[in-house]
Amino acid sequence: MLTKTEKNWKGFLKPEDEARLNAYLENVAQHRGAYFNADEVKIAQLWCALLESEKRSDRIEERLKRMEFLLEGFLSRYRRLRAEECKEPLTESLEKF
Repeated sequence: MLTKTEKNWKGFLKPEDEARLNAYLENVAQHRGAYFNADEVKIAQLWCALLESEKRSDRIEERLKRMEFLLEGFLSRYRRLRAEECKEPLTESLEKF
């Protein structure tokens, strides 16, 4: 056969993976002006995809830092309250002694 057919390799992915990939590609498309002006458009598009992955990773890391900060605060408050609860019976028993 001499006619060129377009291969839809994404069709071989699981439907949820294909949807996720399409959403990711839409997100990368915001850099369209940059990668269309490159000599190697496909390579520039991959670099833009990598950039988006880095941004996503940075956002997740920042959220994780905030969560760790909050959890450390909760834990220190819990330890302080727990230490105060443990001191009360000790002081009461020493007073009775």
